[in-house]
Amino acid sequence: MAMAPVCYLMCELGIKRSFDSNTRQALLDFGPWSAMIFVLIPKLWPWIAAGALWSIAMTGNDMVVSNLFQVRTITETVYQQVQFNELDLRSIALACSFAIAVGFTALALIWVFRSRLGDESAAPSSPADYHAFELHGIGRWLGAMLGWTVVSMVVLIPLANLIIKAGWVATMDDDQIRRGWSLGVLIQSIAQSSTFTIEIGWSFQVGLYATLLAMILGVGLVSCSKSEWSSWTIIGLMTCLLAIPGPLVNLFVLWLFDRQEPAWIGFLADRTLCGPILALQSRCLPIVYGILWLSIHRFQRNNSRLLQLDRGLSLPTRTWILFCAIRTPLVISLVVSFFVAFADLSSYLLVQPPQVTTVAMRMFDLLHYGIKNRESGLALTLVMAGLIPTILWIRWRKSCNN
Repeated sequence: MAMAPVCYLMCELGIKRSFDSNTRQALLDFGPWSAMIFVLIPKLWPWIAAGALWSIAMTGNDMVVSNLFQVRTITETVYQQVQFNELDLRSIALACSFAIAVGFTALALIWVFRSRLGDESAAPSSPADYHAFELHGIGRWLGAMLGWTVVSMVVLIPLANLIIKAGWVATMDDDQIRRGWSLGVLIQSIAQSSTFTIEIGWSFQVGLYATLLAMILGVGLVSCSKSEWSSWTIIGLMTCLLAIPGPLVNLFVLWLFDRQEPAWIGFLADRTLCGPILALQSRCLPIVYGILWLSIHRFQRNNSRLLQLDRGLSLPTRTWILFCAIRTPLVISLVVSFFVAFADLSSYLLVQPPQVTTVAMRMFDLLHYGIKNRESGLALTLVMAGLIPTILWIRWRKSCNN
């Protein structure tokens, strides 16, 4: 359920970037089916591979889901060993091997698709392009049923589950338990989310600071990766970092801060958010670097002649031109990094300072304690908090395009 929306967004972005003159010509000459199978889908393979690699990395390093369902994965095993100080080198080696394998897979995919990276259409697709691929007859109905089935499994059923749990009530009447659902209890459960303002505040701070640090480091890494081989090497390392299980990230941060001298290191570990912010770079930095590198690579590839003419301009002027060209990817990387940092827990679970509890940690506790109403009400509040800015963003983008 967590990975399907990400893969959908990857494929949608790939489709928008794949409409070019060849695709439109294939539509005119051979029709939608042939254009889709022989022209459009081959162009989507880099995006499909990126979505699959993201799913593998984030599923492999996750610890919360496996912990709740009591699945003994390598990540869960390493977490328990780190928590109880019973480290086993074999488990650590397996976890590191997984991350290295994901990194080498990313390098292999870059090598295969190296000629196609950033070679998308610069002109945005129009609504007429999508109408050309519309299905008709029974194919339209089958496609609609398949699409709504996926949406129901990923979005509608989980939301209905939260609504039912948030309004669920059980009462004792004449020594009999009566169960039912109440709209008042649902509203009360959502209203109780106001008691988590401190946790939401901590999560907001951690997400914001981690994102800002990732933006600074990402811009610096992109600036340093001038050659093609250096860029590929950094991408491989970033993918490996993204796939490293959260307990190993915790272990590394604990090793950095586990020192008596100098005294300021202990102050940073116990009295500041440096531990979670540093740990979250394993999730935020690869996202920021990947988006910025791809957008800059695409900009340079599509405007190589104009950039040669701009070499006589001053460095601030050229930097401003680049900033204006990639401002949308900058905003996207900032937003995605913030939400990932806001929701992540496994990367900093063991390095949280005392008296600091994020909303992800509180949700984790509520799920274990089985407090259905408060947990579901908080989840619905977070859903609405993410849905409203998303709708506003989509409407703003449509108004800009019009």
